[in-house]
Amino acid sequence: MFDFKQGWLITKRELQSNSVMFIWSTIMMVYMGVIVGFLYYTNQNEILNYGLLDILMLVTSPLLSIDYSRRSFRLMKEDTYRKQMIYFRSLPIPFSAVLGSRLQVMGIMLLYNSILFFGLIYFVGARTIPGMSITAYLTYAISWISLGLILTSLYVYMEYAVRQKTYLFWSIVSTVLLLGLAILGIVINKHASSMVMKAAIEDQLASPIMWIGLALAAVTLFIAFRVIYRKARVRDLV
Repeated sequence: MFDFKQGWLITKRELQSNSVMFIWSTIMMVYMGVIVGFLYYTNQNEILNYGLLDILMLVTSPLLSIDYSRRSFRLMKEDTYRKQMIYFRSLPIPFSAVLGSRLQVMGIMLLYNSILFFGLIYFVGARTIPGMSITAYLTYAISWISLGLILTSLYVYMEYAVRQKTYLFWSIVSTVLLLGLAILGIVINKHASSMVMKAAIEDQLASPIMWIGLALAAVTLFIAFRVIYRKARVRDLV
């Protein structure tokens, strides 16, 4: 299903032609990381039960592995992913190389954005929380990264399998659902951010939230790429 060797040729071209995505990615992660970190800084020695923190984390987590390329920004005006698929079909490469490249780009952006985002949160304010060791914070970060990968699998599927209007519709729906979950947490006084943080501090790398999240992320990514491999190759792009 994945051809990483030939896929790397596509990945290198993608990174070279869209190097601007690292600039936009840096701006976004620094902005969000400083805001979240500042919330912890202004409430030192506390595990926050803030609805605002839930909203920020739920909205940002799926953005960790997204590339901020020109193609993504033009999606509102034109069906850029369909055009990309037409281009890939014109190349003398197997579709497994395309998927291998997509996974490589996702991994590179996830690593870059996660280090920047969670690094800033830690140094700006999260390190002041009692019991916040490096291991506990790593568990906290991985837990949120897992949620982001689960949601990203939906976006990757839509890149290859649906048209522009459908992609935009479900992107809006998923954002509304995430905001709805955060608001529900405020109403019932159950906050995802504090639950993840407490589990990370108390259980460290044995946190059930982290391991369940990783397992679900692995399953959803496998299913998404498997379905893409079967459907996208025969998708009508006319």
